[in-house]
Amino acid sequence: MKHFIPAALTCALLLLTACGGSETTVREDSGAGTTGDLPIYNCTALNSGADEFSPFMHPDGGLVFFTSTRSADERTEILSDEFGYGEAVYVAEKTADTPALDLDLSSAWTAPLVYRPSVFGRVNTGTMALDAKGDMYLSSGTYLDGGRGGADLFRVTALEGAMSTPHPIENVNSSWWDAQPAVSPDGRWLIFASDRIPDEPSVEQKGGRDPQLWMSERGADGSWGSPELLPAPVNSGTADMSPFFSVDGYLYFATRRWKDAGFEIVRTQMQPDGSWSAVERLPAPINGPANDCFPFITPDRLQILFASDRAGGQGGYDIWCGEVPYCIRVIADVELVEPVRDGEPRRRPGPQVAMEIIDPATGSTVARGVTSDAGRFAPDLCLRAGRTYELRPGNKQCYQSASVLEFTTPVPESYQTEMPLRITLERPLLPEFEVLTDTIPFFVTGYWYPNTPDELDRLRSRLAANALPNANFIDMNDYDYDFAAQRVDRWFEHLYSQIENMLVPMLDTCYTGVDTLLISVLGHVDARGLAWGRFDEEETVRTQTMTVTPGTVMQRQEGNVKLSHLRAYYTMQMIDREMGERSPRFRRLRGEDRIRFIAEGKYIAEDEGPTNDPYQRKFIVNIEVRHGHD
Repeated sequence: MKHFIPAALTCALLLLTACGGSETTVREDSGAGTTGDLPIYNCTALNSGADEFSPFMHPDGGLVFFTSTRSADERTEILSDEFGYGEAVYVAEKTADTPALDLDLSSAWTAPLVYRPSVFGRVNTGTMALDAKGDMYLSSGTYLDGGRGGADLFRVTALEGAMSTPHPIENVNSSWWDAQPAVSPDGRWLIFASDRIPDEPSVEQKGGRDPQLWMSERGADGSWGSPELLPAPVNSGTADMSPFFSVDGYLYFATRRWKDAGFEIVRTQMQPDGSWSAVERLPAPINGPANDCFPFITPDRLQILFASDRAGGQGGYDIWCGEVPYCIRVIADVELVEPVRDGEPRRRPGPQVAMEIIDPATGSTVARGVTSDAGRFAPDLCLRAGRTYELRPGNKQCYQSASVLEFTTPVPESYQTEMPLRITLERPLLPEFEVLTDTIPFFVTGYWYPNTPDELDRLRSRLAANALPNANFIDMNDYDYDFAAQRVDRWFEHLYSQIENMLVPMLDTCYTGVDTLLISVLGHVDARGLAWGRFDEEETVRTQTMTVTPGTVMQRQEGNVKLSHLRAYYTMQMIDREMGERSPRFRRLRGEDRIRFIAEGKYIAEDEGPTNDPYQRKFIVNIEVRHGHD
């Protein structure tokens, strides 16, 4: 009987299935490319100038099988322009125990050899497949014993390390071309390509039909039943071929149902009622303008091998490899925790927070952006499946050191999926600037300006000029204020440095435009009340809870309370003025009302200690960030 070849498998398309193919003909379609960071590469360890197709791997990843029309061993005679040297199954073995396929590295694989020619013959053994038990199914154009003609399907079982003679699959083969077997993961279904029709083949009908996919069900006795033509949407009425079952039950195959493309790789899945889901077209760069067929998905569902005649190969059809182009999009909700001194931390969504996703294997940043006003970070890019990444703030110095979320992307059922994440970022507790009570007096007795060297000199000048005639409660003789002034000056320098180099950059970098740096100055006095006197300044002083006008009487504890407010106010003014002179960034944020000051008094030392205690003449500076102008 003649060896009949359907039209879709002739030299015009060079789709090789137990028959045919040229060593030199190559379609000049667009070549391999990449989408994002998912390259498709030529498996140079397997390919030659002939046609290579129908790849599959042993489940342990150590062996890769494929079909080729190359010359090898005794296969040195060209059968015809169509058949080349004839088809045979080849095998290559991995030489290194690494998780990567490395099929683009000849050093990682042994040179391909014809697989068991004594069992399968040396000419026209086509595509092969394994079932879950390890039994092998193959199509062969060689007239093995029991075949009916054309190409037939055979089964080979393993026998204590050896292999049985190929047995034709009863009830499945026909006089037509039957090839490209695929067995479902549960072993129940056998799907294959065939160009069969009810009539017996004849010379006139040679090469006149497109292949379609047929399915046979295994019976309780292990035999295969009569095959049935798969319905739409699997078969399209055009050419449908090269089926493959992945471990999750999806049926992958190649189809020519789109007029603007060659063979495209698609997938579908049997539903509980026996119907099939709508066909999904694999995205680029798997499919392209060239012919793409014979898909194989590794058991981890992360890698794909397939045959293509795209440009950039070694000749004819080549085997190409790459990652399955899943698209995992991260949607991360960011929560901010802001410590509150002497209170419960505030928790809220983090608006406009700089975030990034890092690939820790390379240290590279794969995504960068800011959260929405609702605290959501959803970068517009696809992450790779089965990879470990880190989600972290873009400005790590703005948060506690543990603010990193490591996550591993899933292998999704569909090609696109969303991965919800949640990360909590904790702000550091901003410093409180306080000098302990036994270290340094900050004010001359009864005076309201801080005791820096400049202010001490100015106070002496004012007293000498009788500029403070009614402030007779000011006493400069009860402490060495010159010595104290040097230490006060150093303390203020530390405060200015912290505001300029830490707090202002943090506000500008780590917070949004609605967040405000609030600097609270709290004035303190000792417990001794004041002798009679007046407030000898020309301005009205307003703190958060008190107003002191020029000439206000200051006497006893009531006057002492007023003094605590005056010390807070004039210290606040000094800090604001000094920072505005030394820091343009401070001036800008102050002008945008993102830095605010509050002065408040009433902080009087308790009576347990001495009432005349210079170390209680001080202030405390509290720093906090408030959301908005609360």
